[in-house]
Amino acid sequence: MATNIYRPYLFTGIHILGWLLLGFIMLFYIPLTWNVVLPGVFWLWQMIILFLLIIVFYSNAKIIVPKTIIRDNTSPFLVWAFLTVFAMQLIAYFYTSQTDLHTKVSLVLGFKKYRNPYFDNYVLMLTLLVLGISTSWAMLQYWQKAAQHKQKLEQDKTVAELAMLKAQINPHFFFNSLNSIYSLTYTDIEDSRNALHTLSRMMRYLLYSTEETTTLLKEADFMKDFIALMKLRANSKLTITTDIPEKIHDYPIVPMLLLPLVENAFKHGIHATDKSEIHIKLRQNVSNLEFEVENTYFEKSAVSDVGGIGLTNTKRRLHLIYPHKHTLEAGIAANGKYNVTLKLNLA
Repeated sequence: MATNIYRPYLFTGIHILGWLLLGFIMLFYIPLTWNVVLPGVFWLWQMIILFLLIIVFYSNAKIIVPKTIIRDNTSPFLVWAFLTVFAMQLIAYFYTSQTDLHTKVSLVLGFKKYRNPYFDNYVLMLTLLVLGISTSWAMLQYWQKAAQHKQKLEQDKTVAELAMLKAQINPHFFFNSLNSIYSLTYTDIEDSRNALHTLSRMMRYLLYSTEETTTLLKEADFMKDFIALMKLRANSKLTITTDIPEKIHDYPIVPMLLLPLVENAFKHGIHATDKSEIHIKLRQNVSNLEFEVENTYFEKSAVSDVGGIGLTNTKRRLHLIYPHKHTLEAGIAANGKYNVTLKLNLA
């Protein structure tokens, strides 16, 4: 945030330093290294050129390039560049002919005659240099803004996807959990109270986890609560094993990143009549996280088709938020079960 606040001042400072450096070279360094006394019209001409170059630079960068090259219309830009070079040469010829600058400088430097009084190589070089730098700077600014805009859209998209993820979990899951808890009140009052407490804790997390990041400990606790409530609805054919350590090194993590992998296992790995298994394991080595979910594979359940906001959503969020810091492998393992393994560096 602080970088964004001071960025305009930084750019302004760089521009001022750049023009001061060019002005020093034009007005002091080159003339003074000649070790001669130059006429006053020469110093005035140097200042005029510097002023004209500043106008050319910002006119080209702020007006011409955005209206031509950025809009894929290069022909007007080439015409502008040609007219700019021609205008600078015309101004140079007018000034030097009126002040007889070339003759005066030639006499001071010991030249008999200026080589070509109608064409100024020095002005041409500076004009082309300024046009090239200003065009490059304008294009770089455009690309940076486009990249920032794209990143902002991607961030907004992930926020929307997170909201969709919450909306997906909220209705059916909570209604089914309430039905299970209601049934539990007839057999075990204490367990039903604990289940209600777990459900309220999960709802609170979903309602208030609107930040861009949460903590790994909170995410793991939410996942444990989810598994606990899913066990209430499980039939006798389902075996659920979890291996999640009690002590976790707390690191920032984006919310709802691990849960879709668990939810997919319950969605696709359970059969009404056949035996089903779900194994969930989490390992942590300082900032390196390894999360594995394995479930029974039923061909008719189309596990490979994990849904738009399931594994696909997780892959997209990982690619955007943790580029080059994760690996995600999913598929049928050698034991015939469907396995998803996520390795993530949270540092």
